[in-house]
Amino acid sequence: MKKILLSAFMLSGLFVFSQEKIKYETVCFEDNAVETKEGKFALQDGMAEKTFIKGKLKVTNYTDKALVIKPNECVFSSPQGDIPSNDKWMVVAPRDQEAKVIDVKGYNMKCTSTTLKINGLYICNNTEIISSPAMPLPPAKEKRIGNFALILDGWDRDGKEIMIRYKVKYLGEKIGMFSPDKVILKSPEGNEYKNQKEKEKTYAFKQFDDRLFTFIYLSDSKKDNILDWKDAFGEGIPEKLSNLTIDVKMDLGKTKDKN
Repeated sequence: MKKILLSAFMLSGLFVFSQEKIKYETVCFEDNAVETKEGKFALQDGMAEKTFIKGKLKVTNYTDKALVIKPNECVFSSPQGDIPSNDKWMVVAPRDQEAKVIDVKGYNMKCTSTTLKINGLYICNNTEIISSPAMPLPPAKEKRIGNFALILDGWDRDGKEIMIRYKVKYLGEKIGMFSPDKVILKSPEGNEYKNQKEKEKTYAFKQFDDRLFTFIYLSDSKKDNILDWKDAFGEGIPEKLSNLTIDVKMDLGKTKDKN
């Protein structure tokens, strides 16, 4: 009985010690990053307290495809085991960069090191092009192109300059892809005019994302023009990539400054 009591006392002492050795209310972590052929994945400004662990995941996409991070398939390691996130999808357009705070909640979460396990990394290797008939001007107030909804936000013609502005919203369950520079203006004479506003860039949308786009054309034609959508719209199908891990440990200097 004495041995049992002694063992219990020692275990209790170890438990108290493990709780007291992190004397800071907030633990700040060092930044760290990993790289693959698809991109660079950096965990920045990480911190842990009793009820949460969080950090900003910054992704630089090296590819011509959209990358997708599904946080609900990502976990932070903690004294309570691996805890998943409930954050929304993170979509990184081709050759672009995005950052998102990923956090997990629980109890007794404070720790001097943690690992972000990115188990939900995907790439859209295949894109299905969405075709749509050319649209005569003046532009329609509302237009549906596949799983994209377009709402007119403004339009004007001043001499040779034609300006059209649409809010574009993606309603599908895949990854919406839109390249506004591919949308051209055609005159009745057969001339084609490029969008002067948007550079060559593909935007990626998760479900219910929306963005405002402005189209500016310089047309010599005095007659009615048409807007040709070409292959500007598409949907990407996410395909699973290998899991990644990012390890971070306490940054004593930042921790002291925070506390």
